[in-house]
Amino acid sequence: MQDKHSKTEQATPKRLRDSKRKGQTAKSGDLNSAVSFLIFALLLGSLGRYLLVNSAEMVEATLKTGIGNDLSYANAGVVLIQIIERFFYIFLPFGIIAVALGVFTNLVQVGFIFSIEPIKPDFKRLNPVEGFKNIFSQKAVFNMFKSILKLIVVSFITYKGLQDVIRQILNSGQIGTENLFYFFIEIIRSLSINIAVLMLGLAIIDLIFQKKEFKKNMMMTKQEIKDEYKQMEGDPKIKSARQQRQRELSMSRTMQSVEESSVIITNPTHIAIALRYEQGKDQAPVVMAKGLDYMAQKIKEKAREVNVPVVENKPLARAMYHKVDPGDHVPVEMYQAIAEILAFVYKLKEKNKGKI
Repeated sequence: MQDKHSKTEQATPKRLRDSKRKGQTAKSGDLNSAVSFLIFALLLGSLGRYLLVNSAEMVEATLKTGIGNDLSYANAGVVLIQIIERFFYIFLPFGIIAVALGVFTNLVQVGFIFSIEPIKPDFKRLNPVEGFKNIFSQKAVFNMFKSILKLIVVSFITYKGLQDVIRQILNSGQIGTENLFYFFIEIIRSLSINIAVLMLGLAIIDLIFQKKEFKKNMMMTKQEIKDEYKQMEGDPKIKSARQQRQRELSMSRTMQSVEESSVIITNPTHIAIALRYEQGKDQAPVVMAKGLDYMAQKIKEKAREVNVPVVENKPLARAMYHKVDPGDHVPVEMYQAIAEILAFVYKLKEKNKGKI
């Protein structure tokens, strides 16, 4: 009971996806029956004529080929197989319509799902305690009242419908034997349509209830959501360690890029841009790395360690930080300013060589 009341959170998309993969969805079995019943009721006239004509043809063919001198122990099996085949072909359209309606109604309710989970053996279903609980569950009580209501509605509609046509039925002997079949088919069709419409209404109510019940059953506790997040994103400690490792690798790559640079252009305190230009190798100056605040300090420290010149140029450093990414060539409009800095760096290197 405590666990039930602690489920205060709506189901996450992952929980719903996992449930759908297992074949657990909100749908109404009554809706399938109601739609099929309604369609068959609407088609009853055509299907009745089809059944009458084909049944008469089957009886006629059977009497011609199976009765009389032709029937014997030797060919009785052949005759029986022919009768079964004719039955199959007569009722095949009914089966096709029923299957098509069932598939269509399920697709409308839940979409396409392929899952073998519902047919897997589960010994928990054989638990008598759980079975006893299910008998007196809210769902079982709802289904019981729903069945009783359907029975009452069907009985009432049938009674009222027969009341309206009782005189016609009593006088049916006057319409002729050849029309008797179609007369009763039309009466049954009219009653069936009325019953099917009400069954469809009850099925829609049942579908609303099933969706509400499914949504309630799918609710999660806050702990379940946390566990799911850990499962999807990983344990926070592991995630933090992974991020730290990524930062270390990024820092290592940045420091390596600084070693290959020709000059470091700074803000001077908040921004540092590592720039490389080697004649014969680079068509234009290339940004090797860039950093802000802490990263900028680390770039400058590394530059001093490996004797890469550090030059202060606030406007150029800001512009390069916002416009150029590592690995890109600098824009043409920056060539003049960078050329002056590179010329200064080359003179500085030549001067240091002279001192050595």
